[in-house]
Amino acid sequence: MAKRITGTDRVIMAPFTAQWPDARCVLAYAKHGTMAVVAALPVPGESPAASSLWEVAARHLPSASASANEAEAYGRWLLGAGWSMSVMPPAGGLVVHGEPWTVDVLRTAVLKEPAYGSDGVHVGRLAFANPEVLERAETLLRRVAERGSPASVPMAGVSGGLPVG
Repeated sequence: MAKRITGTDRVIMAPFTAQWPDARCVLAYAKHGTMAVVAALPVPGESPAASSLWEVAARHLPSASASANEAEAYGRWLLGAGWSMSVMPPAGGLVVHGEPWTVDVLRTAVLKEPAYGSDGVHVGRLAFANPEVLERAETLLRRVAERGSPASVPMAGVSGGLPVG
């Protein structure tokens, strides 16, 4: 059985392309004590495989860089993906405060040295006690689907977006 952690800390969420071109999930980032939480929020109608964040990290790192310490390499990559939302919140993302949440932890990476203000990262699947938060998160993916491919989505803060090559 997976480890389960709970909290009410701030959670930042945004659509996340798990596998190009259109396998998406909602990526969530929060802090839990000295650890970060990077989790996928399961959305009805989306493939559970799209939210396997450990596999996403594996596809983004060369096998040689991960072979020495998979947990360290994948954990750092996922921590960077989640933490970046806290310093530059995604346009059209969702931030919730004080809503009770639960994460079923599938993997934990305790880093050799802290990164991004955390000693490591819990990776798993996130659920909220309030069904309205899930509905709002589902809307994030619907908006991406309605706008089409990422190349046609305007950049945050840029009127009309930029032309794509």
